[in-house]
Amino acid sequence: MSRSQDGRIVRGLRTRQSLIQATLDLIHAGDVEPTSAAIATIAGVSSRALFQHFSSLADLYAAAFDLAVSRAFAASRPVDSAAPLSSRIDLLVSDRSALFEEWLPVWHFAERVRSVAPAVGLGVAQLRKLLRERLAAWFATELGNLDSAARDLVLDSLDVAFGLDSWMNMREQLRLSPIHASRTWRFTAEAIVLQALAVPSQPVAVA
Repeated sequence: MSRSQDGRIVRGLRTRQSLIQATLDLIHAGDVEPTSAAIATIAGVSSRALFQHFSSLADLYAAAFDLAVSRAFAASRPVDSAAPLSSRIDLLVSDRSALFEEWLPVWHFAERVRSVAPAVGLGVAQLRKLLRERLAAWFATELGNLDSAARDLVLDSLDVAFGLDSWMNMREQLRLSPIHASRTWRFTAEAIVLQALAVPSQPVAVA
């Protein structure tokens, strides 16, 4: 009986993971709001089985978004705060351009379903917070040389310049290629970020 129960648990977990992966597969294929029928078909289960594992599509959407976030940051390289600023900027541009390009379909999905899946909206807020914290770690040495008001202003500027919304704007509004968008980011870093962070002796004007 114990082995039988264990087998059912394992099969249940596999089915659950298959449903989450099927949802992600559809999202990456461009489906911004996958239906239960489409997800079940890709996962190879019935729609009834889907709702045995998830009480609603909103719960499945949230699980898929959480898995996408965990995968995106599982391989994040540690920040070497002792590396030259120019090197860290190059790594930041390289890492974020690759990450955000891969994330475009997930971001479209999140924007589409956040109203029907509040947990996805919360996940987006947590993702933005995580990305901001990563920026603070990336430039901890330079930010540490600023007073608190100036530090917050510079970090806000970095967050705007190197956030998901910036990449989305370059790729979809300006229609830049990934390479061109990366070069634009690097130019922004060299023209603005270096000026703000490399010369801490000059105070940052705060309104």
